[in-house]
Formats: sequence, structure tokens, C-alpha cells
Amino acid sequence: MKKSKLIEKVLLVLAVGAIAGCGGGSGSSVGGNGGPGGGGATSVQMGGAVQGTALALTGSIGSFAGSTASSDGVGAAARFNHPNSVTSDGTFLYVADTANNLVRKVAIANGAVSTLAGAAGVTGSSDGTGSAARFNTPYGITISADKSTLYVCDTGNDTIRSIAIASGAVSTVAGSAGQIGSANGVGAAARFNAPTGITTDGPSLFVADTFNNAVRRIDIASGTVSTLAGSGSPGFADGVGTEASFTSPLGITTDGATVYLTDNGNSAVRSISLSSGSVSTLVESNPLVASPAGIATDGTTLYVADADLNVVQKVDIATQAVSTLAGDAVTGAAGAVDGTGGAARFNQPAGLVLQGTNLFLADAENGTIRAIAVGSAAVSTVAGTPAGADGTGAASSFNSPYDLATDGSSIYVADAGSGSIRKIAIATGAVSTVAGSAGSVGSADGTAGAARFNFPSSITTTLTDLYVADSGNHTIRKISLASGAVTTFAGSAGSAGNADGSGGAARFFNPGGITTDMTYLYVSDTDNNAIRKVNIATGAVTTLVGATAGLSSPYGITTDGTSLYVADAGNNAIKVVSIATGAVSTLSITGGALNYPTAVTTDGTSLYVADSGNGAVRRIVLASGAMTTISSAFHNPSGITTDGTRLYVADASDNVLLKLW
Repeated sequence: MKKSKLIEKVLLVLAVGAIAGCGGGSGSSVGGNGGPGGGGATSVQMGGAVQGTALALTGSIGSFAGSTASSDGVGAAARFNHPNSVTSDGTFLYVADTANNLVRKVAIANGAVSTLAGAAGVTGSSDGTGSAARFNTPYGITISADKSTLYVCDTGNDTIRSIAIASGAVSTVAGSAGQIGSANGVGAAARFNAPTGITTDGPSLFVADTFNNAVRRIDIASGTVSTLAGSGSPGFADGVGTEASFTSPLGITTDGATVYLTDNGNSAVRSISLSSGSVSTLVESNPLVASPAGIATDGTTLYVADADLNVVQKVDIATQAVSTLAGDAVTGAAGAVDGTGGAARFNQPAGLVLQGTNLFLADAENGTIRAIAVGSAAVSTVAGTPAGADGTGAASSFNSPYDLATDGSSIYVADAGSGSIRKIAIATGAVSTVAGSAGSVGSADGTAGAARFNFPSSITTTLTDLYVADSGNHTIRKISLASGAVTTFAGSAGSAGNADGSGGAARFFNPGGITTDMTYLYVSDTDNNAIRKVNIATGAVTTLVGATAGLSSPYGITTDGTSLYVADAGNNAIKVVSIATGAVSTLSITGGALNYPTAVTTDGTSLYVADSGNGAVRRIVLASGAMTTISSAFHNPSGITTDGTRLYVADASDNVLLKLW
């Protein structure tokens, strides 16, 4: 039984509490190189930052590019973070904005988005009204028969919640936050295990209890929870009630007589008779169904979103015939293209709801809400902007931007989640894509958009070239700024290890930080707890600092040409490495403590640290070790650089770049 990309995503999200709540990662700051650039006549580029003049910061902070991942707004101005489910009352759509831990409201008429309940990026389980309530990776959502109440699978809390639409008041219907299990019972006495799909026939709720491999029924009037079908163990068998078995059921819908279920782990679509509890299989072993997720029905046809094939399929209930409504099932190509039928592109499409003649789709990885006209198969975007969209300032969008470097006139961004390298003109805020294609993961070399990356987490520049720590591929990549040509400079894609050697013979393990002194690259080889040195002229890789030095998850790295400064995240410290000898010491800091620092840059006088665990940017004077807080207005600061006048900070959770001066 396979584990689909979507189930892997569920596991990942649950493991970290919520994607938006990550406290650091393979992020670093770095900089560059040698040459003048914006910091005065004596300034130089070093490690992707402009050094030579101490920054005179006033404490001001402003937006630079991107828009907060949870921004309300109209249409493309709104932002979502992995929305996974959608329902409707005919006037509004209601969206489970999973990684933002929010429930959002979208006006169908004009695409205006507002937040109904929850606090962006904040996990919790508290009941309350509106922003006082807390969720933990809400996935499934449905609406009551009288259109007054929403019911939400609060997946990370293993509970079922309700929201009064008129007031935004949130309460817990069944389950107990943090208590995993499979017990039936009333209200808080019941237990669930990562419930992800929910639907209603009026008097009852039906829940796809994913990791219990079961479908549960909740009597709305009494709160009584029972098991409708599923043995509790993964499997693939038809039968009555608990004689049947599923593997990771996800999406669920009903026509009042039958429950229809996407049995994700079995690549199947199943049905459950509500009168008899009998489970049967409608679709199995079909090449057009790989990772069925969301599901909706008009009573005659099922509409199924396939997260791996990036399509929406139609299943004729009477004949079980499967056909493609929108997207390209042959190639499974991901994208964010509006169009008709096979010309449209999605990226991990998830929840569906049928409203009149339109299907509305939560296009999870794109962070958008899409509409599909059932009759014509025409696809349009209702709200949100796909991650990785170019534009100017807030019109652009990012997906987990983890690192920054500058040449004095542009900021270069390792946009890790979108798998692309971006460029921002400092003067105008215009964002363009240098290499890679948003949402397309891979390791292919090529020119500009033909190249592929896998979670590029750090970047530096030599003014003529960019060098990227391509963490997911365990490689170092080189991008020619003149031609856009991308090559693999060191390491071998998909081969994690710890070996010195030249070019493809070397091995890295999740390299998370990179900087340069113009002659060598210096790499924080994060999962090897080492610092590696790469000769730019020859590609030869050697180990400057090995695991015995006591580093713990080193991420960000920068240099002043004599020393390396390493954000040693696991030790909550800044380490100083002598380039000449490889000797390692811990920078003595006064005035506070760091909490999972992931990025560091320098103006030559002070270090500037992205203190991710504290959501802060710190200044540490190199001569004294005195630390002060420049700003604590961040959610997950992960990348930092300077152009000699300002600091630029990437917030990986909010998907924005901010400037401080």
C-alpha cells in the first residue's frame, strides 16, 4: 500500500504542528563577494552582503516583497497557506486554511477574503470567538443543513470543532485535544486519530478518521460518536461496517443515502450504504486515480481531486467510468494555469465543493481557491495568488523563502518551498524568477525555468554567479547570472553522505547554509554537523570542521574574509570558525539568549542574527559580544542580508521579505 504525496504532507504538517508554525529549518543568510556595492567607497561584497560600514539602523521596519501568507483581501490580493478543504452556503465559500490554522470566508461574487476564526500561524485548541479561538492544522470542513454552522476536522488536535457562522464562536464537538485514540463515546470522551474529511446529511456528521483507517459517525444532537465502517487497521476489503477496511481515507461526501470516500492509500474510491453499512469499491486500479483527496457529488457523478496527478476527475456512479474534467492526467503536470479542461493546471488539489454549476477547489500547494465550471470545464482562480508568482512588492508571492544574498542592487532569494531562485530589484521591489519553476521539484540542470531544485535553502553570490545549497538534493548548484544556466557544482542529487572529493564525487547531507570569500565556498552541512570548504576554481570539496567539533544543526553562515560565523541552531549559539586553521570557538554573548538561530550576516562590525525561535532579529557587536534586539515582529525569520544601508529579512512562515533601516 503506497503512501501518497498528500499523506506525506499530512504527516509532515502534523509532525511540525503546522507548516506555518515551523520554528526554523534549512535557512541561512549569506552573502557574497568582492567588489563595491552600495555601502560606500570602502565597502566590499563578502558572503552575499555589503560590508565595510557599520549599519546605522533607526528601528524602522517595512514591507519589501510578498504578502503575508494569511493576508485578507480581494481576489489575488489575498493569501492562503495550504488550504485543504472548502464548503459553501451559496453566497460564501468557507475554507480550512490548514497551514495558517485559520478558517477563512470568501465572497463568491467578488472573491473578497476575510478570516472567520483562528489566529494566523498560531496553533492551539482553545474554544472562543473569532481570533480568540485556536486550531491545529484544520483540514476538513462542511456546513450544516441550515447553513448556520461549520464543522471542522481539527486534524492536529484530533478533534471535531464547530463554528457559528453568524458570530464566529468556536466550540469542540467531539474528541479531546491531544488525546489520540479510536474510542467511541459522547463528545470529549470520543477519540480520533488525524481526522481529515467531514460531511453531513443533516442529522449526522461523517468523518474520515484517517490514521484510524475508519469512517466515524457523529450524531449532531447528542454528540455521540460511533464507527460506521472500517476495521481500524490499514487494508483493502469490502464488507459490512467494521468488516471492511481502508487505508488512509481522506475525502468524504454524501448524497443522503450513501457516503462516498476517497481511500487515498489504496488509490480507490469507496461507497458506504447508510442503511446497511455495506462498503463497496467504485474505483480501483485505475490509471486515472493515484492519490484521490477531495470528493463531491451531484448524486449522479462524483468529482474527485487527485493530489498526485494534479487533476479533477469525474466518476459516473452508475458505470464507475472515470474521465478527466480538468488538468492533465497523462503527465500529472503541476502548475497554476487557468484554462479549459486539459489546459488547466493545479498543484496538489485537495478539497472540493459543488455549488450550482461550479465546483470550487482548494488548490493546496498553490495556495489558491479555484472554480471549475462543470459544463465547460473552464477553470478560473477565485482568490489567492500561487506561491512563486512574480510581480512588484506585495503583488509577488513566495513559498518559504529561506535565505537571501545581495550584490548591492538586487536581492537574491532561495525560495525553498517553491523550488526556485528569485531576484528582487532593490530600487523598485520588482520580483522575477532567475531559475527553477514554482511548484516543480527536481534536480535537472538547465537554463532558467528549465532547471529544477528541491528545497533550495541557502544562497550566496560572487557577483557573476549564484551558488545555492540545494538541500533536498544534497548538492551545491551554480547559476550563471549572465546566461541563467544552472549546473550541479558539487555533490550528487539524491545521494546524501559525508565524503570529500571533487564535484560529483563529494557528498553532503542536507546542506543548509552557504557563503563565500570569492575563492572558496563555505557550506553548513547541516545533517553532518560539519562545515565544508569548496574550491570555486576546481570544485574540490574538503571538510574544514568535522562533527567532532560539537556543532548541532548548523544553518546560516557568513564571513568577513578571516572568520566564519555560523548560526549553530541546535546549540542556540553563534560559532566562530577560523578560515586559516578550522579552529572553532563559541561567541560569548551578553544581553540575552538565542533560541534556534538560523541565519546570520555581518556589516564587518556587528553580526545580525535571525533568531527564529524568538521571532526576532538581533544585533551582536563583534568586539564586545553585546546583543540587542532590533525587532521582534517576525514569525519565523530565516534569512538575512544587508546592502550596506538596510537589513533585508525573509520570514519563511509568513512568506514575506521585510526591510529594516
